[in-house]
Amino acid sequence: MATGRITSERIDDVPLLMHWMLEMHIDRIIDAAIGTPHGNRQGLSYGQLAIVYLAYILSQCCHFLSPVREWVGKHQQCLTRALGQPIGETDFTDDRLEDLLDAVGQDDVGEKIERQLGQHLICAYDLPTETARIDTTTVNVYHHPEKGSILDYGVSKDHRPDLRQFKEVLSTLDPVGIPLCSASVAGHCADDPLYLPTWRRMVDVLGRTDFLVVGDCKLASLENRAQIQAGGGYYLAPLAMTGDAPEQLRRWVLDPPVAPVDLHLPGVEERIGQGFEVVVAQIWTPPKSEAHVIWHERVFVMSSDKLGRRQQQGLAARLQRTEQALRKLKTGAKTELAQLMAQSQALLTRNEVGAYLNVTWTPHTEQTKHYLKRGRHGPDSPYEIAETTTWQLQITHNDDAIATFNQLAGWRLYVTNAPVARLDLNGALTCYREEWQPERGFHRLKGAALAIRPLLLRSDQRIAGLMQILVIALRVLTLLEFVARRQLNQQVEPLRGLYAGNPKRAAPNPSAERLLQAFDDITLYSVTDDQQTTYQVSPLSALQRRILGLLSIPETVYTSLAQLPLASSP
Repeated sequence: MATGRITSERIDDVPLLMHWMLEMHIDRIIDAAIGTPHGNRQGLSYGQLAIVYLAYILSQCCHFLSPVREWVGKHQQCLTRALGQPIGETDFTDDRLEDLLDAVGQDDVGEKIERQLGQHLICAYDLPTETARIDTTTVNVYHHPEKGSILDYGVSKDHRPDLRQFKEVLSTLDPVGIPLCSASVAGHCADDPLYLPTWRRMVDVLGRTDFLVVGDCKLASLENRAQIQAGGGYYLAPLAMTGDAPEQLRRWVLDPPVAPVDLHLPGVEERIGQGFEVVVAQIWTPPKSEAHVIWHERVFVMSSDKLGRRQQQGLAARLQRTEQALRKLKTGAKTELAQLMAQSQALLTRNEVGAYLNVTWTPHTEQTKHYLKRGRHGPDSPYEIAETTTWQLQITHNDDAIATFNQLAGWRLYVTNAPVARLDLNGALTCYREEWQPERGFHRLKGAALAIRPLLLRSDQRIAGLMQILVIALRVLTLLEFVARRQLNQQVEPLRGLYAGNPKRAAPNPSAERLLQAFDDITLYSVTDDQQTTYQVSPLSALQRRILGLLSIPETVYTSLAQLPLASSP
């Protein structure tokens, strides 16, 4: 009696990801942007290569090129069925994938892909475009590149100034941080000049200028604000505490021109701070031009109670720590005043309390009689007087400065040119508190989800191409998350079963990572005997079917794998 041969293929979330990316038209858009490969190239197109490579990145949380070929071989039947055509033996060699990164990493190609993909996703998924955000981060490397590379030393946001790095710019759309535009620039570049070109690219993608762009204090340079105002856009950003800003903040907080009002988050009764608004006239003149940009800017003077308490407690702790360190300084007979003054100033500077503590060292001189001969001494015995000077420490608090600091603690200036109907005081507070969205994108890019580090590539073009691919992967995650949450908010029954050990716990806003993790342990089995090969897929659970329903993905992306797949090409 003949026995069959059984093989298995772990497919997990791969069919879901492949279907989702094909629905996003990632392959079509990449192929349209790159164009037709040279005539000697055979096999999958650049877009199809990118789809499978993205599935590998999202499924394995790894971007390395060398393991892709082996991984594709282990998922041959699943990937073949998802693409609708056979996968060749040499489609996913290192050379093919490097060609993909080189093609996508071209400046004009990357921008074209982002523009077409962004416009398609906004239209196809009805994405909101009222609010967008811009932020930057750094990615460090351990190797030394060729001269003239974008990998250079600079101010590291990872606290590794000893490593070379490049800088990544990312713009996102609210409410879940779907990427809109990105760019990879040299690691030594300043942040301020990067915001305006990114805003112009966002305008190109969105086809409008009247959206609100939110950023950190680097967006709030006068030139950036004036250019956005002249272009018909709106901005919201905190002012950097440089120039006249500290004095303006001090004057407005200590002597408010209007009465501050309590600030509240939506649906929360407890106040989180205070604030008021001041209208200021602004003017900016472009270099080598006499055309002025003049507008009225709204300045939000806002405080956070929690931040204020933390800053006050921080100052009190620094003062106490500094006083303890000052009292431990050695003040022996041989200690010089200059040495004590230098040590004291170093402690004041290190703990940033120089304006709040006054340190005085006063000399204390003692005279000691030393006899010049041994033995018993009488009234006429010769002696000499030795003087020793020690230093006594006196510390006084500058109470006025400390009181002023405590009054200013937690206050910050924010600027916008949006009208009141578009953005009021509480609305600005709520909007800026969502600035975590691009930061979460960076966390995914540099963390476990997409794992850009360690980065082994040395070519600038391939690094740019890899970052384009990874930002597309970030779009896949954030779009999946947005659609699932939007559909879930329209349903009464919450989603349960995503948390191991607590199956009844509801997930009102599930992350994409947890949704994909729910598809672990799905296997495609094949049974081969002398006459035919049959296939079977692990049955989907109720949770998995619910997630597919939220994403409007048919269950056939899994069940159809039990049908006879396409044969692999030789």
